[in-house]
Amino acid sequence: MGTRRVEVTWVFYPAIKNGLSYDEMLREVDEVVLADHASEPITSLNNQQDIERVLYQRRCSTGVAGRPIVEKVVPLCGCTMSAHVCRYAAEFDGLRFRLAGGVRIGNSRVYENISDPAEGYPDRKIIGEVRTEFADEFLALVREMKGHR
Repeated sequence: MGTRRVEVTWVFYPAIKNGLSYDEMLREVDEVVLADHASEPITSLNNQQDIERVLYQRRCSTGVAGRPIVEKVVPLCGCTMSAHVCRYAAEFDGLRFRLAGGVRIGNSRVYENISDPAEGYPDRKIIGEVRTEFADEFLALVREMKGHR
């Protein structure tokens, strides 16, 4: 079955908002390990429910009623959960793909980190260029499809 690590950006939306609007609430970033449905896409309903359950369990000890609202899920290194096995861990923070500014205004580029310059690329290879508003989704899709295999 296996496991997968994801980085989740989320906000805990309490039933009693204490006068804060949703936009003013503090965003949190946590790492979650998916186990039960790790072979399914991150966007699957099963994985989304697993993520929300883990985040809720981390927060419910505070005694505040509410629920976690997931805003962004980014797959992390899938190299057997061990940093010494991952060739991207030390140099690239465990990420095979990264986002950078594009050549044209309003665009972003997705690069593959290359730890071996013998392939003809000194440190990165361009995967694609998209409008900035779609960049996070495109990066998540590339990470989901290619992972670290």
